[in-house]
Amino acid sequence: MALPTGEIVARPMVARACGCLNEFQHYSVDKYRTQRLAKFQSTRCAACVAKSEEAIRAAAAALPGKGEAIQALPIGCQIALARRADGKWTGTLTADGTTVETIADWPQGLSGMLARLWVSARGGKLPESGDVKAPVEVAPKPAAASSAKPPAGGVKSSTGAARPPASGGVKPPAGK
Repeated sequence: MALPTGEIVARPMVARACGCLNEFQHYSVDKYRTQRLAKFQSTRCAACVAKSEEAIRAAAAALPGKGEAIQALPIGCQIALARRADGKWTGTLTADGTTVETIADWPQGLSGMLARLWVSARGGKLPESGDVKAPVEVAPKPAAASSAKPPAGGVKSSTGAARPPASGGVKPPAGK
């Protein structure tokens, strides 16, 4: 669209998409007036855009950083990433009975984004140090007693061929 030229012949007040009334300028030579008016009516005024951006900025500042959010995840949380048919990545994080999902173009930042969403779903506050559950100690299973002894010349590999015993990383001189 070309910029309108000539003098302004009218300045009606027109409702924007946000509901505010703003002045729209009618020029004497303006063959795209109807398109300009439609665009003007479908957009928000500058004050409402600034207010919305400030609210988004304040909400993002209230959340912890990606590193803090990842460190705040409880032990045993599960993150699942999958690539969709359209090439985008979808991720799901489940921890302490709360599940969050999101979609991203790349998988690199998805875990941080999921962690921040999880913190915001829990009210936007990080768990206290006493709230994080300690890892559960699992007793190791006793090794099954084996009556078979390895051959004296070395250990048998999975193919059945004998391997020489480990020398501890010391190689004998090549000439002797």
